[in-house]
Amino acid sequence: MKPHLELWQYRLMDLFFFGVILALCEGVINLAASVWFPDQLYTVSAVAGVTAIVMVRWKGWAAVHAVLGAIVMCMVLGATREQYVIYALGNLLGLIGLALTAGRLRAKIYGSGLYAIFFGVAVLVLMQSGRALVSLAFGYGIGDMIRFYTTDSLSALFTALIIWVARRQDGLLEDQIGYIKRVQEEEDR
Repeated sequence: MKPHLELWQYRLMDLFFFGVILALCEGVINLAASVWFPDQLYTVSAVAGVTAIVMVRWKGWAAVHAVLGAIVMCMVLGATREQYVIYALGNLLGLIGLALTAGRLRAKIYGSGLYAIFFGVAVLVLMQSGRALVSLAFGYGIGDMIRFYTTDSLSALFTALIIWVARRQDGLLEDQIGYIKRVQEEEDR
């Protein structure tokens, strides 16, 4: 008889591994950007892609990864406290993407590569909008707000690629409770 994990154990392991993947990717990307390409105007981030995957898998638990990605980026780049707040709170606006994973829309993520990519990019734009709004609350101007979109525009392509690859892997971009049930039914046959 195979030992089975409790759902909370499986979720904890899954969230932990996605957190490690996110922290490593974001750390390496930002370290490389700050050391090798410090004069570049553009940045790339894996936060929206990983957060979108976790959002599909575990819904609101994606908040952990949205904030984790902000913290790692800020740590590597030596950000101010204000920047930590802007990025951490701003990234949480991406959780509005949960509305795109509800009901019949969830089936579209599983069934349509274009919708899945749209979903991932929507999470990114929501995160960028959140950062822009929080920066506005700190007194930054419109030009600063616009830079959250322009400097991070390559992340849209990166997010689309992450979602495209994830969707092609069985169970990776799927609600995990439904996935577990599906796998168990297949094993019982």
